[in-house]
Amino acid sequence: MKPISVDEFFNLTYLSNVTFSPEGRSACLTVSRIDRKKDEYRSYLYLRRNGKLRKLTSFGRESRFLYLDEDTILFPSRRDQPEEGDPSSVWYRISLSGGEAEEAYRFPIGVTKVLPLPGGDLVVLGSAEPGHEDLYTGGKKALDAYRNARKENADYEVITQNPWWWNGGSFTRGAYTRLFRYDVKKKKLRPLSEEGTDVSQAVLSPDKSEVYYLCTPTAPRRRLTGTASLRRLTLSDGRTETLLRDREDLTLGGIEAGDHWLLVLASDNRFGLNTDMDFYRLDYADGTVSLLHRWGEAIGSSVGTDIRYGGGRDVKVVGEAVYFIATLWDDAKLMCLRDGTVTAVTDLPGSVECFDVHEGKVLTVALRGRKGQELYDGGERQLSRFNEAALRGKYTAEPEPLNVDRGGYEIHGFVLRPMGFEHGKKYPVILDIHGGPKTVYGSVFVHEMQYWAGKGYFVIFCNPTGSDGRGAFMDICGKYGTVDFEDIMAFCDAALEAYPEMDKTEFFETGGSYGGFMTNWIIGHTDRFRACVSQRSISNWFSFLGVADIGVEFTRDQMRADPWSDPEKLWEHSPLRYADRAVTPTLFIHSFEDYRCPIDQGYQMFTALAEHGVETKMVLFRGENHDLSRTGKPSHRLRRLREITAWFDGHRR
Repeated sequence: MKPISVDEFFNLTYLSNVTFSPEGRSACLTVSRIDRKKDEYRSYLYLRRNGKLRKLTSFGRESRFLYLDEDTILFPSRRDQPEEGDPSSVWYRISLSGGEAEEAYRFPIGVTKVLPLPGGDLVVLGSAEPGHEDLYTGGKKALDAYRNARKENADYEVITQNPWWWNGGSFTRGAYTRLFRYDVKKKKLRPLSEEGTDVSQAVLSPDKSEVYYLCTPTAPRRRLTGTASLRRLTLSDGRTETLLRDREDLTLGGIEAGDHWLLVLASDNRFGLNTDMDFYRLDYADGTVSLLHRWGEAIGSSVGTDIRYGGGRDVKVVGEAVYFIATLWDDAKLMCLRDGTVTAVTDLPGSVECFDVHEGKVLTVALRGRKGQELYDGGERQLSRFNEAALRGKYTAEPEPLNVDRGGYEIHGFVLRPMGFEHGKKYPVILDIHGGPKTVYGSVFVHEMQYWAGKGYFVIFCNPTGSDGRGAFMDICGKYGTVDFEDIMAFCDAALEAYPEMDKTEFFETGGSYGGFMTNWIIGHTDRFRACVSQRSISNWFSFLGVADIGVEFTRDQMRADPWSDPEKLWEHSPLRYADRAVTPTLFIHSFEDYRCPIDQGYQMFTALAEHGVETKMVLFRGENHDLSRTGKPSHRLRRLREITAWFDGHRR
């Protein structure tokens, strides 16, 4: 048996967006792979029909799509070479009966979503930019003005909006998304929503006479919560009504159209930004809103892995039922809400990544056992074999549950044994801390962990206070670095006691995002680790508030303080405050376009450790953002993992 290689993720296939056709006779999904030579991800559409899977597209730039009818799929791509500064987008159609994809629509602006109307017209979500709102007209004058402005301002940034940038997207320049109607005969766009209002989601009513959409004002400040409105637009006369607004006890999170009513996801803000969504029902006839079900748990999968690429549906209304993915404890399952009762549709350990349902038939993309993503039916029967060959004959450690009693609650965690494990022999240990903190680690395959296990390390990981899947357990506001730190240290103690083969003198630690914050915190509060690696971290809540894309709102919410109301509180929970106590050799990894946990957070910790004579190193990645370890350029992901592993290997006795 061979160990998992450092570049094994190059050999894996990533699945997403599984969708039934309108009549359910076929289903389509996105299949993504890494192209080693081009050092990039390539995505294709695959069709499942009559129990067989076949490749539908071949250009490698097809990810999102929708069924126009039972035999036709529409998808965005770019098969020509656009000129510099060209903001246009192209959507193609392809027949499931055979033949090549052909151009269906060419829009003068970027279009991210298409909603077909009776008669052939479309409702679309398209890009808009302050000062250039007329780009949608497609006129040469508007396009020239846009290109000239880009050229003239290439060396400048003028900021009028807060936040002024977004993770991986550079400066926003006030860009937003607007609702349009596209006349297919005239090939013209007409705005449906007002200037300066950002539309995040839009759905059609069952008879396609109305558009329901969520929107927020763009200037001068955007907020994660507290400013959204749910609106209804009547297409026949353009009349717009505001049906629901964010308020102190209700924050809108999403909408999904059903045949008889509109599903609204919203939270009551009990735990601030961490509050999970409940289900509300909006009647089409009169616009009244009522509570459908108090759920209060996570919707969607927050189970951590580094072998996920792409997304897909996590909520669907079918008749009077609501199907949805929920993260519960250490797993993400497909659930069904019907007649006020929630039941599990799938119940195996792991993570349901996306799904679709049609007339009782269920398809899911899921992570099960020690395997990559595969397609499954509602009975959990595996329907694809995309990843079996890549992992055949490779050592994959079984995640062994290790739960720790903390006097009133349990900390759930897992242990991976090293390849070639022998009783009585000592092995080094790596503690891996998840991000969030409102996420979880579960029993699914995580490449970096399995790689370390294959190299002879124990790998341990847990879900401390602040983790997802357990309702109020995720509320850690104002307590960062306290009970969560104690939970993690207790888990480490329990692991060392339960596995005497773990060598406590060769104990290493790493984590990213919240896990990076915790790494920074750990090195200022204990010397039990031989070496640590802090990734995409937070070190100083003062500077984080001023530079992160979510800095102001996230800091106030998570710390229950800001620099003006309670500066002592921010400094108390900032790892930088305790950096002078650190003695642990620490590697810092950050990305230049990470605006979620900006690079200055790593600079400050690196400087502090270097100033106090602690061995330290910093590795910075150009062209990468907060998602480096998951969706970054393949060669960069490989370099990152090699740097981390070399740091641990180099500090072994």
